[in-house]
Amino acid sequence: MTVEATVDYAEPKPQRSDQTLRAQATATVIRLLGLHPEVSKEVQEIWRTRVHLQELTKRSEAADRVAAETAQYEANLTIKFDPAGQRSLGFGLGIALVIALVILDAFPLNWAAQAFGLDPDGTSLVTFILVVASVGAMLGFELTRARTGRRRALTAVLVAGYLALLGLRTEFLATVSTGSLLVAFLQSALLTAISAGLVWCGSAVLARTRFLHQSRARAAAQRAARLGEETRAARLLADDTLERNIAVLHRMLFQWALDVAPPQGIDHAQWSGALDGAVHELFRAP
Repeated sequence: MTVEATVDYAEPKPQRSDQTLRAQATATVIRLLGLHPEVSKEVQEIWRTRVHLQELTKRSEAADRVAAETAQYEANLTIKFDPAGQRSLGFGLGIALVIALVILDAFPLNWAAQAFGLDPDGTSLVTFILVVASVGAMLGFELTRARTGRRRALTAVLVAGYLALLGLRTEFLATVSTGSLLVAFLQSALLTAISAGLVWCGSAVLARTRFLHQSRARAAAQRAARLGEETRAARLLADDTLERNIAVLHRMLFQWALDVAPPQGIDHAQWSGALDGAVHELFRAP
């Protein structure tokens, strides 16, 4: 005798897919927007802020790329021309300081030029020549910074020149003044020391002055960095504004949507989550 057992398998209840549920929630939110035209102004403000945020995002990304490129270029020039990082003065500031030092140096050099006993025009010409020589000495120290032999030769030439000026100035002061030779020597030595000190200061300033293209690259990198910071700040402000606008609209729509009966087979917790996701999906920031 054969016993056939029949097992009745109950079919599982079909479950609604997440995609279908999201579509129904989105349709519900859109329908509520049509039923409540008073929120149209808030929606328009959200779209306007979104477009503005998209533009700011593009600008911020472009500014960040430019800032990275200019910073890399400036870093390459620094490694090439100033690996020790000693040049801390901008080109414009450094040249301005050198010019100021040269102008100050013109006064003791003019007093030294008077020792030649020339007429005013001749004295002015000698002063100009001495000033040019001082500028050349500043540049010479800068150009021979890595060449010890040439630097020593330049130093020897300058020392000989200043000693010659010291002797001429001392003789001139001893002749035209009633003071002693010692007083004339001390006065001349003071003027010579001032002139030599100004030349040394000018050389030191040049040693700490960036090259023109390096200074321009640094200025460009700083401008790009500031622009990047400004665009990021504007983007964060626009993003915060958009989030606040979405939050206001979200509260309004969510309360209305909760009054709508959930689809068959969906409990209120799932429906609430779907509505919440639909609102953010429609109005979330790009």
